[in-house]
Amino acid sequence: MGSERESQRSSIPGRFEEEIYRRLRDLVWRRGASTWTCTRTSACSAGSRFASGVRGPDLRVYLRRVARDPIERVQLVKALTIHVSQFFRNPSTFRAIEHEALSSILSDKERTGARALRFWSVGCACGEEPYSLALLLMEVAPDAIRRYSTAIYGTDVDPGCLRLAQEGRYPATSLKSVPARWKQRYFTTVGTTIAWCRGAPHGPLQVHSIVDPVPFGRIDLAVFRNVLIYMTEQLQERVLLAVHGALNVGGFLVLGKVEGLAGLAQDLFDAVNIPERVYRKRGR
Repeated sequence: MGSERESQRSSIPGRFEEEIYRRLRDLVWRRGASTWTCTRTSACSAGSRFASGVRGPDLRVYLRRVARDPIERVQLVKALTIHVSQFFRNPSTFRAIEHEALSSILSDKERTGARALRFWSVGCACGEEPYSLALLLMEVAPDAIRRYSTAIYGTDVDPGCLRLAQEGRYPATSLKSVPARWKQRYFTTVGTTIAWCRGAPHGPLQVHSIVDPVPFGRIDLAVFRNVLIYMTEQLQERVLLAVHGALNVGGFLVLGKVEGLAGLAQDLFDAVNIPERVYRKRGR
C-alpha cells in the first residue's frame, strides 16, 4: 500500500509537467508561431522561469493570464520560439530542388505553355530561404525569369523577422554556404553586414500562420521545412492538406529531413527524393 501511494505521488509532477507542456504548446500555436522549439522539459522550465521572473511564481495563474491577454501571448511566443536560418541551409536539399524539382517544373511549363512560376517559402524567418530560391533560379535558369511571371513568396508569423527580410541585410556567417562568385555577383558589403541584391525576383513577404487559410494558390514549389515536427499528427495532416490545395498538380513539396507526410496527405503525394524529403503532388 505504501509503495502504491508513493508511486501515485511520484506521478503527480509528471502529470503537471504534461499539462503545462500541452498548454504552452497550445498557446504558442494559437498565437500562430511557426516554430515550437522547446522539448517538454525545456518548455516547462523556460515557461516557469519566464512566468516567475516576469509575472509571478504561479505558472497556472500566469497561463490563465496569457490566455486572456494577447500582449502576454506575444511575449510568451518570443520567449519560447526562435528563428534560425541561413542561405542554402542544408545544401543537399537545394541540390535536390535544382536537379529533381526545378528541372521538372520548367519542363512542364514548356510543355503546357503556362506563363507563371511561383515558389513559396513557409516559415521563412528573416528571408534567407526565399532569397536562396531566387539565387538558385537566377544562376541555373536565368531564362525562366524572363520567360515567366515569377514570384517567390515568403511567409512567417513574426513581423519583426519579415521586416529584417525586407531590409535584406545579413551577417557574413549566414552566407557561409553561398559560393564566392555568387556573393560577389549578388551581395554588397554595408558596414558590418552584407546586403542582398534588390533586383532578384520575389513576391510579397507577408505575415501568415500555416494554421490559417493559405492566402494564394497555383504554387509550383512549396518549401516547408522543420515546422511539422512541432505539431500533433492531426495538425500535421490539416496543414499538409492546405499546402496540397495550394500546389499546382505536379507541384513539389519539400519538408525538413526529420519530417514526413501524415494522415491523408500520404496518399496525395509521390516521393521523389526520400532522404531530402522531396514530394510531388499527384494528378494529371
